[in-house]
Amino acid sequence: MRTNNNVRGIIIEKDKILLIHRFKNGNEYWVVPGGGVEEGETLEEALKREMKEETGRELREFILVKMYENGEDKQYYYRCSLEEGEIEIGGPEKEDQNENNQYILTWVPIGELKEMKNVYPESLMEMVFGS
Repeated sequence: MRTNNNVRGIIIEKDKILLIHRFKNGNEYWVVPGGGVEEGETLEEALKREMKEETGRELREFILVKMYENGEDKQYYYRCSLEEGEIEIGGPEKEDQNENNQYILTWVPIGELKEMKNVYPESLMEMVFGS
């Protein structure tokens, strides 16, 4: 069972940020990898699990950069580094893919991030570039 907490990983390597290009029910948008914290799971355990599921790579290091609260919902954003290797979507995201629900891992050059539309959270620019 999921809690009201979510963990997200901001992963930057070689001047590129890892985003998930989402196509869901006719909508197109971009998000950082991550997801819900399971009941009984710590934030660290959830972050490790989510990074492995959504990138295929083990979490190496992480640091909390921002926490947002909206009522009982909390979003934790971490700057992460991952072990070396190929990236590949896995876990429930891989199983749930279909024509109307797609998850495409994409390395986006940092310089292009400012020009992109439908990137969530909207505060990602601030977390990546500072104020």
